[in-house]
Amino acid sequence: MGLIEAPHMNEPKMAMPRDSLSEKIYERLRSGIMTGVYEPGERINISQIAKTFETSVTPVREAMMQLVREGALELRPGHQLRVSDISIDRYIEVRTVRIPLERLAAEKAAQNITQSEILELQYQARRCLDAESGQHWKEALAANQEFHFAVYRASRLPILVRVIENLWLLAGPFINLVYRGQRRSYHSAQPHERILHALRTGNAEEAGQAVEQDILHGSAAIVEQIRDGLVEKAPEPKVARRSRRLAE
Repeated sequence: MGLIEAPHMNEPKMAMPRDSLSEKIYERLRSGIMTGVYEPGERINISQIAKTFETSVTPVREAMMQLVREGALELRPGHQLRVSDISIDRYIEVRTVRIPLERLAAEKAAQNITQSEILELQYQARRCLDAESGQHWKEALAANQEFHFAVYRASRLPILVRVIENLWLLAGPFINLVYRGQRRSYHSAQPHERILHALRTGNAEEAGQAVEQDILHGSAAIVEQIRDGLVEKAPEPKVARRSRRLAE
């Protein structure tokens, strides 16, 4: 999933209001942080991103500063922007806040979900499972996120969904860092299948419980790996390669 679509070389460039462009860049960068395009502590090069999308640094900087205010990015000495690191304690705090909100969203989704939305969830569950089987960790992470937010959007509570997004924004890079080394004690399809079953049958209580157990089980493995020192940061990718990925 790319962050923003860059113009083709032979297409005429369309003028876009700066506020609108900044918002688009913000949303794409935000999505990228949530889905593991960036990793904790990774430096963000404003000039390179602006060059990639053929714009000035101003709308990029505006988007970045919004992400700083939300806690997804850190402005370090020397005006360096980096993806925020997160401690185990803060991760656990984020998880504690997530659980009742995501449980509520799942319960409401069980009351409102449509058949077409069920089909989308089935697709994302299969995509996640196939990616994990092939050890394509970032694709699996993205599919898992798509699955969960397809559930939460079905709640028909957009304010709630946005709050949940903000929490995923804080924890996303951290989860990505350990996801590729995570070893689950259950088949990966099981939590998604339980959620799907509850939604198909309209069982709000079961849907909420299934989402809560998915969060707790996955996060327990993450915390265990970090405390055992089993996780090492991946080498930071080259800026040019990263920028190309933003435009895909």
